[in-house]
Amino acid sequence: MGSRVIALAALVLVTSAATYDKGVDVSNHQGSAIDWPQVAGAGYTFAFAKASEGTTFTDVTYALNRSGANAAGIVLGAYHFARPAGTGDATLTASAIGQADHFVNIAQPRGGDLPPVLDLETTGGLKPATLVKWTQAWVNEVVARTGVRPLVYTSPSFWKSALGDTTAFALAGSPLWIAHWTKTGAPTVPASNWGGFGWTFWQWSDCQKVPGIPRSCVDADRAASLVGLPAFPSGLPAAATAPSVVGTPRAGVKLAAVPGTWTGGKPVSFSYQWQACNGSCTSIPGATLETFTPTSALVGRTLVVLVTATAKSGTATATSPPTGVVAAANGATPPALVTAPALAGTPQVGQALSASTGTWNGAPTSYAYQWQRCDATGAACLPIDGATASTYVLTPGDVGATIDVLVTATNTVGSQSASSPPSAVVVEAPVPPATPESAAAQAGAAGAVVTTDAAATVTWQPGAVPVGTVVALASTPRLALTLTPDARLLPWPVKIVYATPPAGEVVGFSTDGRIWAPVAELESDALPAGLPLGLYGDHLLTRRAGMFRTFTPDAWGDPRKVSRFAPRLRRVAPIKVKRLRSGAAVVSTRLSAPSQVLVLPGRRRLLQPGTFPVRIRVRKGVHRLTVTALDPYGRRGRFTLSF
Repeated sequence: MGSRVIALAALVLVTSAATYDKGVDVSNHQGSAIDWPQVAGAGYTFAFAKASEGTTFTDVTYALNRSGANAAGIVLGAYHFARPAGTGDATLTASAIGQADHFVNIAQPRGGDLPPVLDLETTGGLKPATLVKWTQAWVNEVVARTGVRPLVYTSPSFWKSALGDTTAFALAGSPLWIAHWTKTGAPTVPASNWGGFGWTFWQWSDCQKVPGIPRSCVDADRAASLVGLPAFPSGLPAAATAPSVVGTPRAGVKLAAVPGTWTGGKPVSFSYQWQACNGSCTSIPGATLETFTPTSALVGRTLVVLVTATAKSGTATATSPPTGVVAAANGATPPALVTAPALAGTPQVGQALSASTGTWNGAPTSYAYQWQRCDATGAACLPIDGATASTYVLTPGDVGATIDVLVTATNTVGSQSASSPPSAVVVEAPVPPATPESAAAQAGAAGAVVTTDAAATVTWQPGAVPVGTVVALASTPRLALTLTPDARLLPWPVKIVYATPPAGEVVGFSTDGRIWAPVAELESDALPAGLPLGLYGDHLLTRRAGMFRTFTPDAWGDPRKVSRFAPRLRRVAPIKVKRLRSGAAVVSTRLSAPSQVLVLPGRRRLLQPGTFPVRIRVRKGVHRLTVTALDPYGRRGRFTLSF
């Protein structure tokens, strides 16, 4: 046999000769008294030592064999005796990954070693196709952790009968260590001469006497090409392919995580954190193993696994794609959306939108609706209070927004929700020609009333005024809006437009025609929640009926300068008394008023709230004086000076 190069990029040539290198493979069966210098002196250049078996067994002689062989100049590799197990994809994967991790942790491969080995001699009751899956999962985990494709140890008959003579591992680059005990010059090689690559190591005998090994029978091996591993790369790990989850997401059924592939520093170890998702993902307390069994509390949610790869240089993380929705133990799942809910209707105030449920898998037994108001782009949606029917009548508050509906489908297992696409931007209903003096509000229609002298017009959108309410607008003796029956506060404002805008004037509002309050100026053509009325440009927005009039700024009666309550005078300076020869006295001090007032005595009119001087002459013997303040609306305040 000529030498051949192993189909493995991570290997580097150590020796190659026209004759085969001699080697042995050992385990605890050979005991701990191997004299490795004597083995080397007998011409043996390489050895394989058993490191592990299954998920828990560690060969107690492995560490001694490693150190002894290395010290004697013998190139050593580690092997794992496979104990395949599993009944489904998840348990197969979990068994393979668990055994691969146990092996790498014990073997601790390093530069200069021979490649790691999977020793396949038992099926664990698995059929060929299933055993191939198990083997592939074991190989993939070793590759993920070390970057090295391991050797496969098998016999020709076992490979043909137990793994269906597959060529998949040969073609993927796993070299072959063939176990064929024969005195002929070449072994039988399965899988079409191992995909055309032939054997790399050959266990040609199960009973040879080797100097330095006490047992009379030792497995003897030959190498077609003796190679060792280069130094492992350094650097931070980086995910090359994402982690994945194997198994059916169902309550009570085990799932397994596959860590994906990673570049960067090797070897790496993996840790896991399972997360439950429903829009966003949160970590599941205690779910930190490579396997996870969902509980019934997770039915209706999806799962992901967060994998952390740790190398000498540091750590990195990657997350798997989400699983399907976790089903109940009987396989039933919450409703699953097939086609989204849809809206029908005209996006105009007063018009009704209707929602379809969409179509769902999972046989929903009921549907719930929540209408939502969104911005003009269809984003930033918020639920509309009380809008939980399958139809929704658009209100003035929807103008400029878009509308969607969130449909929740429920069956015996759980619930899922989905939103419709948003509507077009909602527009106002067309306003009809104004009716003189009064008109009744009609269902689903806008309305308008104009004063008889056309000085002002009031308009409203559907829903702003209760249906059947009579809206009246009069301009004499002052502009007055009345509603019959009276509505204390409308849900949405009506608009009063002046024919001649009150530019430069102060607009006041009153419910009784006697006491006036200033109307606030608005920054936009929208009345904020909590504000009953406001002025914007040439029009008023009001949720209240009442009277309106204009005032000259800073003139007597300007409602901005008048307190909400009767004027209350306060003294802000000491009282001074100057006695005259006649016995009379001049009393002086300073008072403050929160409003425009007419001060008595003296009939002095104060146009600005604030402090003012008081200087009054009183007759002889007078020791008490009352100052009266009268505001523009006839309300009085008094303050008595005693001296």
